[in-house]
Amino acid sequence: MTLREKILHELDRKGVVRATELSRLFGVSRVAIHKAMKQLREEGLVQVVGKTRQARYVPAKSEAVNAALKEVKHISLRLKNEALDEAAVFERIQRETGIFLGVKNNVLDICRYAFTEMLNNAIDHSRSERIVVDCRRTGTAIVFTVRDFGIGVFNNIRRTRHLPNALAAIQDLLKGKTTTMPKQHSGEGIFFTSKAVDVFVLDSFEKRLTVNNLLPDLFVSDRRPLRGTLVTCSIALQSNRVLADVFKAHTIEHDEGHAFAKTRVHIKLHDMGASFVSRSEAKRVLVNLERFEEAVLDFKDVETVGQAFADEIFRVWHDKHPEVRLIPENMNDNVEFMVRRAGGRS
Repeated sequence: MTLREKILHELDRKGVVRATELSRLFGVSRVAIHKAMKQLREEGLVQVVGKTRQARYVPAKSEAVNAALKEVKHISLRLKNEALDEAAVFERIQRETGIFLGVKNNVLDICRYAFTEMLNNAIDHSRSERIVVDCRRTGTAIVFTVRDFGIGVFNNIRRTRHLPNALAAIQDLLKGKTTTMPKQHSGEGIFFTSKAVDVFVLDSFEKRLTVNNLLPDLFVSDRRPLRGTLVTCSIALQSNRVLADVFKAHTIEHDEGHAFAKTRVHIKLHDMGASFVSRSEAKRVLVNLERFEEAVLDFKDVETVGQAFADEIFRVWHDKHPEVRLIPENMNDNVEFMVRRAGGRS
């Protein structure tokens, strides 16, 4: 029998084979095995599942391929940031692994959207020469990371928008419509991704932003310096969240269609303290809110606000932008008193 015939016989007998075991079995080099496998793949008789040392060869039948793919639940790719196509990378993961096999359509839609948006951000914004993506399927969830080694998302926003610090950049990011490349991007990718997945974690330099939609709550914390940006997203395999519903929750319907016009501002993130008293602090809260039709001002964990702070938001700014509906929420009695005194309504 020729080497080609031996390989096909072994595949027919076992269903799945590796190059190393064939090399030992037939007493030939791995180079010879790979050369024969390449020919068989070109003829459409064999398909490879996985990559490098985890690569396995199976007959090119859908049931055999799927059975082998089910065992490949993790992939890590080091990508050169040159002419990268985020959709092609996602399709490669689908093709080479079983991570998304049998996944509910709503979960797959969210994974595809979140992964491609976050990889596209790294491609276009990071100025990083390389990007590392990692995707795995656990018993209960799909988790992926996108890591670049560039300027860092918070630093990029802070510098481009002339903001005072990373916290201001995080708050601006959470509002949505924030982008460092307005001609090419809408600034909605991170915003909607953070709402679509179960847990969204954004690490860059000395800050970590965590959005946990299962609680639901968000947190900002310090971390050891990390060069560039690391995005981590996870979603449960049994999640019932639907991507279209995420979009609808932050859009307003007009005659010409739906527009991304709702946002939520977490007041506490603008300062590590618990009180807000000055007009300058209010102006930081108000950055970019004129771009929306409706803005929820979330006062959770804010102990009190000053007269100047409330007046700047609910009288001065709102008189200039009466088309924007301001909705204060989660106010304690002290905050509500000052907001109402300035003309705000809960």
